[in-house]
Amino acid sequence: MMKLLLKIAKREIALLFSTKTTFVFAIVLPFVSMFFFNTLLSNGVARNLPITVVDLDHSSISRNIISQLNATPELEVTHLPVNQLESEELIRLGKIYGIVTIPKNFGLEIKKGMQVTILNQYNSNVLLPSGLEHKAFSKVIGTISAGIAIEKQIKKGVSVKNAKINFQPILTNNHVLSNPYTNYSYYLNSGFLTMFFQLFVILTTIYSFGSDLKYSKGAKLVKITNGNIISIILGKLLPYTLWFLLVGVVLFISMFVLQDFPMRGNKLTLFVGLLLLILANQSFALLFVSISRSFREALTVGSGFTAVSLSFSGITFPIFGMPIPMQWLSELFPFTHFFELFLDQTQRGIPLFYSYKSVVMLVVLTLFPVTIGWLKLDKLFRKGVYLHRI
Repeated sequence: MMKLLLKIAKREIALLFSTKTTFVFAIVLPFVSMFFFNTLLSNGVARNLPITVVDLDHSSISRNIISQLNATPELEVTHLPVNQLESEELIRLGKIYGIVTIPKNFGLEIKKGMQVTILNQYNSNVLLPSGLEHKAFSKVIGTISAGIAIEKQIKKGVSVKNAKINFQPILTNNHVLSNPYTNYSYYLNSGFLTMFFQLFVILTTIYSFGSDLKYSKGAKLVKITNGNIISIILGKLLPYTLWFLLVGVVLFISMFVLQDFPMRGNKLTLFVGLLLLILANQSFALLFVSISRSFREALTVGSGFTAVSLSFSGITFPIFGMPIPMQWLSELFPFTHFFELFLDQTQRGIPLFYSYKSVVMLVVLTLFPVTIGWLKLDKLFRKGVYLHRI
């Protein structure tokens, strides 16, 4: 059996370098996607979002607020228009993301101990930049307000420590569950890079098996292996499994070395998860090959399955917020469990014990699809060709 397996594997390696489509899916596109996403989100967090400040007060306090806004990494004061209309025109043209308006007599009223209002307008049509702009603005104004309140108390004879306690008697301890570092490179690239990685695994596997069936070569493989379907499957999968495992290691190097992603968990578990992700997607690819009536249909089903898996992984919307049937459905996607394992072992730093469910589910999803599609796959290879040759 080993000789037959190696014979099929050598044939597959030769086809990998002689077939353009397989070469592109397996060798070219994985590295193109790595370069694209690592370059696209290399900064991780948005910086220097352009805003305008309409200063109607022109006092030392208002100038201090402008300098504080400009000193914030997320913001950059690019315009100082004389009135509100000019600022609104800039936001309509898409040149800025927010408008901060400091009213007349602002500094004078603060010195009198009066409560004053600073107006912040932002463009909610662009959710991410506007949300970051509003968050940065609130942080700056909150810091300035705290400084003014504490200074007033100190002038009344209150100690610095007590003044801080009086200003904020209750402290909050916030933990971000899905993106704990609030870094979009860490979070989104973790999802996008591995999602495209699994897409290439599935499409390469489908193309490897489907092209033989499209061009009536299934019976020839059965003859080469003396009817041993296991040798055919393992021989065809082995080169791609080893290759994609190497690609996955390069992917991890691009994340953890070049992009400096956090690694707070167990490296071996992450490597095992990567191997199981490859095997599970190959298993689903075999299922799609077995249930499809044509090569084109298998490719369509495989690519659709991969694309939908992103939505069910929790990266765009938390799984616990989905309807119960959708939560059950999300369990069928290997990417859901790998992404959970990845976040647990890299960014969340969760003990290995709590990641056992993800590993077990990946094992189940490796065995289940190929098991239910085995009889149809065996019958299909012995027949040697798809029902429709498209």
